[in-house]
Amino acid sequence: MLVIPAVDIMDGKCVRLVEGDPSRLKVYYEDPVDAAKKWVSEGAELIHLVDLDAALGRGENTNIVRKIVQNVPVKVQFGGGLRTFEKAEELLKLGVFRVIFGTNLLSDPQTIIKTVKSFGSQRVAVSLDLRNGKIMLKGWKEPSKANFVEIARFAEEKLSVGMIIFTAVDRDGTLRGPSIQYADELLKAVKVPIVASGGISSLQDLVSLSKVGVYGAIVGTALYEGKFSLKEAFEVVQKC
Repeated sequence: MLVIPAVDIMDGKCVRLVEGDPSRLKVYYEDPVDAAKKWVSEGAELIHLVDLDAALGRGENTNIVRKIVQNVPVKVQFGGGLRTFEKAEELLKLGVFRVIFGTNLLSDPQTIIKTVKSFGSQRVAVSLDLRNGKIMLKGWKEPSKANFVEIARFAEEKLSVGMIIFTAVDRDGTLRGPSIQYADELLKAVKVPIVASGGISSLQDLVSLSKVGVYGAIVGTALYEGKFSLKEAFEVVQKC
C-alpha cells in the first residue's frame, strides 16, 4: 500500500482543517513547498495536493502548485475546486501527474470523460467525499442523494477513471481513525484502485487499511502532529 502525504493549501499556507471546516484551521507551514520537500526527503513517492481556497470558491493557489511541481522530484496529484477541462489541462501540462475531480462527477461528467480521453485514465481520478455515507459536493457543503457505491461504479465503467479517492469528511483532521467500512464497500464494488483518506491516526490504522486492500492511504494531520513518521509508516505497510 502506498502512503501518500497530504499538503493542503489555504491562503498560501500549508494547513489542516478539522472535518473540512475552514473555521477549524491550523497552519503547519508558511510555505507549502517546504512541507512537500520535507515529505519527499523522508521518502514520499507521491504528494497529494489540495487547494482548499479553490474547493471553497474563494480563490486559487495555482502558483504554489507550480512551485511544488518544479521543486519536488516525485509525482504530484491535485484536487480542489477542479471544475473545467481547461483547468485540468493547465495543471497536467504544468507537470501535475494526476488531477482529481469531485463535484463534476455528478454535475458535469462530460468534462471528466474529455480529460480521460485527452490525457489517459492514469492521470485522472475522482474523489468521493463522504459524510455519514452521503457524497458531499462544493467544498463539502452540499450533500447529494446519490449512492456512493453506484457513483463509484459509474466512475469506473462510464468515465474510465484510473483511481477513486474517498475521504471520510466527518473524520478528516480528527485523528478518529479511518472508515474501513467505506473502503470495504468500495473495494467490493469496483476494480479500479481505491485510495482512502480521513481520520488516520496511527500505524495500526495503516495496517487495517492495507489488510482490507486499498491501493493507498492519504495521511495528513497524523504526520503533521508527529503521531508517527513517514519512515515508520513505510516500514509497517511493507510488512503487511
